[in-house]
Amino acid sequence: MRAAVRERDRSGIGRWGAMRQPRVDAARRAYAPWPPDDSEESVVGSEFHQRVIDGARDGLDMASLADPAWWVQSQIALRGFHRPDGSPYIMLPDVFVHPRPNPHPRSGETLSFAEVGVPLLVIEVLSESTRRQDLDERGGKAWSYAEAGVAELLLVDFDCRYMPEPVRALRLAERRWTPWALNDEGRWVSAALGVSFSFDSPYLRVHDAQGRLMPLPHEANSLLMERDARLRDRERELRTREEQLQERDARWARLRILAAAGDFAAIQALLANDALSE
Repeated sequence: MRAAVRERDRSGIGRWGAMRQPRVDAARRAYAPWPPDDSEESVVGSEFHQRVIDGARDGLDMASLADPAWWVQSQIALRGFHRPDGSPYIMLPDVFVHPRPNPHPRSGETLSFAEVGVPLLVIEVLSESTRRQDLDERGGKAWSYAEAGVAELLLVDFDCRYMPEPVRALRLAERRWTPWALNDEGRWVSAALGVSFSFDSPYLRVHDAQGRLMPLPHEANSLLMERDARLRDRERELRTREEQLQERDARWARLRILAAAGDFAAIQALLANDALSE
């Protein structure tokens, strides 16, 4: 009997092992941090999810070119946040704008508040894997953003799967999120950046400080293709014009030679031929 018990104990499924394992699992669940750490797998959503992120990031990038007073990152690990229990919390915001440039843009390594500053604005595009912590203002990512002092937060649910509205715009006031109202033109004007945002399903569109709509990535590609086509047409026109000028200069040189030689008959013949060719 004792040998049988020892054999069961060695296999890990004996009397005491069977009783301990559920308690260990329950303890692990009880001490799992909330919100959970972001990972590259958790922040990547559907194709549309990623397109919306790319559109907002690229729009902000283009809007910042005229006055590079802030910089834009997307899904890069950022250190400096905390959970309600005080534990450090490394996040990968979908899009965030920071007041100091990235000191190591080529490496993609984790950034910190000490390096780039506390984000001025964060955009989170909700997905099934992150929606709970994104929306949790009492203890999730939204709480951690407020605790860190992020000035503005835009939560995007482009098909209204997780929120009744496609965009929830929030501003920080006394460490609490308050509604960020639309202006008369139906845009959210950022006090931190000077740009504005509008929703054009499924995209969060960016307008620069002059109110100009920044193109989405596919729109920018179309604009570049149109510009390249116009440049090619212009180059053809210039080449044709250059060839015409060269022919004209050659005729004038021929006429001067004939005039110097006193060959007026040849001059008349050349002019007559030019008239016929026109």
